[in-house]
Amino acid sequence: MDILLTGVVSGIVASAVFYIFLLLVRPKIHISDDISESHDDGKRIFRIKIVNKTCSMLTNVKYSLCYCKEISDGVFDSKEIVPIRPPINVISKYSGRDKYSEYAIRFIYEITPDIDISEGWLEFSIYAHHGFSNTCACVKKIYRAENIKIGVFETRTSMRIISQGILNAQNHK
Repeated sequence: MDILLTGVVSGIVASAVFYIFLLLVRPKIHISDDISESHDDGKRIFRIKIVNKTCSMLTNVKYSLCYCKEISDGVFDSKEIVPIRPPINVISKYSGRDKYSEYAIRFIYEITPDIDISEGWLEFSIYAHHGFSNTCACVKKIYRAENIKIGVFETRTSMRIISQGILNAQNHK
């Protein structure tokens, strides 16, 4: 009876340790709470920043930005917005010593005049696998008109948006 009890207890402990291990090695993706807006050659350019806080590379990355709005009583319409740059499939691991911050990515979209965010919202979702454990994460963020800020994102892990005038003044010091 003691051997059976020992086997059951050790099985439960091993399962708990494995579960905690999987929680620690799953992807940790942070998405900016706001969208950065800038105007380049008369185009509205939106940037959404994500930071890989995992100490491992993210692979099989898939992401999308959709414009959604209610068109009638409980019926919603969705339109995918295509990013300006080609898709990113891999995001570098987090490292405090990475001077180029390759773990912090800005996804860039052009918002055309036919999209009026005050009538709906933007929905960004990202899906990625952890490079070591192959566990995955799917994170979604909804943006309304009040979440759009004029300016650019600070570097590294910061999600703060600063005005381009402040940025230009800092560069001229």
